[in-house]
Amino acid sequence: MTAIDEVKSKLDIVEVISQRVPLQRSGNSYKAPCPFHQENTPSFHVFPDRQSWRCFGACATGGDVLSFVMKAEGLEFGEALRQMANQTGVTLPRRGQSPQNETAYKINEDSRSYFQRTLSSAQGASTREYLSERGLDKLAIEAFGIGLSPTDGESLKNHLIREGYTPEELINAGVVRTGDDGVSRDLFRGRLMFPIRDPHGNLVGFGARTLDGSEPKYLNSPQGPMFDKSRILYAMDKARTDIRKDGAVIVEGYMDAIAAHQAGFKNVIAQMGTALTEFQVEEIRRLTGKITMALDQDAAGQNATLRSLDVVLQNFRTKTVNNQRTDGSTRLVDTDPRIIVMPPGQDPDEVIHKSPSTWTQLVETAIPAITFRINAITGNGDTVSPDGKARCVAEAAPFIHLLSGGILQANAIELLADNLSVPIDTVKASLSRPSVNRRSRRPEQPRSAVSTASPFVKLDHDPMEEYCLQLILSYPELREQAGGLRPEFFTRHENRELFTRWLDVASELNKDNILTQIKRNGDDEISNHLDLLLEKPMIASDANIRSSEIAKITSRLEERNLKAQKSEEVKMFTDSPPDVEDDENEHVLKINERIKNNEGLRRGQTKIISG
Repeated sequence: MTAIDEVKSKLDIVEVISQRVPLQRSGNSYKAPCPFHQENTPSFHVFPDRQSWRCFGACATGGDVLSFVMKAEGLEFGEALRQMANQTGVTLPRRGQSPQNETAYKINEDSRSYFQRTLSSAQGASTREYLSERGLDKLAIEAFGIGLSPTDGESLKNHLIREGYTPEELINAGVVRTGDDGVSRDLFRGRLMFPIRDPHGNLVGFGARTLDGSEPKYLNSPQGPMFDKSRILYAMDKARTDIRKDGAVIVEGYMDAIAAHQAGFKNVIAQMGTALTEFQVEEIRRLTGKITMALDQDAAGQNATLRSLDVVLQNFRTKTVNNQRTDGSTRLVDTDPRIIVMPPGQDPDEVIHKSPSTWTQLVETAIPAITFRINAITGNGDTVSPDGKARCVAEAAPFIHLLSGGILQANAIELLADNLSVPIDTVKASLSRPSVNRRSRRPEQPRSAVSTASPFVKLDHDPMEEYCLQLILSYPELREQAGGLRPEFFTRHENRELFTRWLDVASELNKDNILTQIKRNGDDEISNHLDLLLEKPMIASDANIRSSEIAKITSRLEERNLKAQKSEEVKMFTDSPPDVEDDENEHVLKINERIKNNEGLRRGQTKIISG
């Protein structure tokens, strides 16, 4: 039994759902108004014998207990699994985590405790005064684990060795380094220490700020498998829930983020570097479609903001944004990247400490990202000569074409025309020229929403699903032939999550990059499952055989999914036939037609029944 099955075996779906939805018994099942859409007649049904639920109304979705928790609370797969594991007392294994990383986590935690004790000691008196002058209170300092590294370069190393760690383990963890003289010393000396955690709360490294003006001003843990600042967002472990509700606000420094959280702005995170990376934006995009950047507005800050902005606009406008993604259903979220124009010479922490209401106003009045980008292009370009104006239009074109038409695009074109002092029709004509379009061709649009149906499965693996995943993971060229696959065809959560992650990246990456993106959480349950699948042997076959195999298995998985839906419909009609609404009738008819269509294709018929 896998950890996922163990968690589900200790949960009763009726009990879990009834805590959130008022269920009424209806024969051998339960029913209620669907919590995911407005309706007059209950179309939401729970089937205890199958440990499944389904909406037969507008949602047309369903699943098991984990998928309900994910959809109801806006959680990703790993988060829902951990929440339910804590509730049931199941310890989730960390099979994919190496012993070396486990040791490094422990060393980091012990180092954090030592730094905090140093800050609280007589040695930390001046640093505590500095933090007080910066407006940080004791609760915030403790919540973020802020500490102080001793100045002598030996104290931490000696302390950790006394705790039982070897010098090699300390070097591998990044808290000790060997100098040119061959002597190992503490990496961080006399610095203000900021523990840095990944989105799941693992302490992966430290950021260290100088207190005496020495260079570098900030020093980070060494780059490595655990600590990769291009993939980390500071305070994301604390901000995830609020980001889902209120969107993400990004600031530049640790102190900015801590000040925001201390003041109650819990959706604030800080970037790790001079500009946002694609990996960081992707992490945010999975949680929300609303991102607001409050970065330095000096010349260097403006350039960093522009680099970040280009990544944000590309990412948010070309990919599905969804905060309830991994239950198989896809809910598109309006994308709204914005820029906060900070008061001259002020950082977010200064504004927040001085006037939280001013910070709130700055966030609420943030300007659209495309406005900031167009103003930067025309502000730095030649807006007088015809050639200069043409260059500005060409530079702005890729960003304008990302706006998918409508009011946003119309406003952007109007702004560009005003800034260039040319008629709107002239700008439109320039944007429509083939030479401009080729440079700004829009990427493929986000795939349409899909629904899910996942009946409870007692097997601890599913050979058919696993073979399908092996094929598409090992042979990216099958992406087109696998177009008929849907997340709801996979009954096991780990398989469905793996397929959903594959869908997000398969169209634009090669095999190695696909696997890297799927393993975005490093040691999560899905990464472990992926490793196990890839280790399983596959029978050698040529391209034609693989293409035929993926077509067959897609049809078989769809057929199984349709029959499961049909079975649930039969139970629903048996338990409560009077409650069927017109949209439910339409859904049932579509299922019947799809079953006929699938059976016809499997018999080699050429007539396709629409559904």
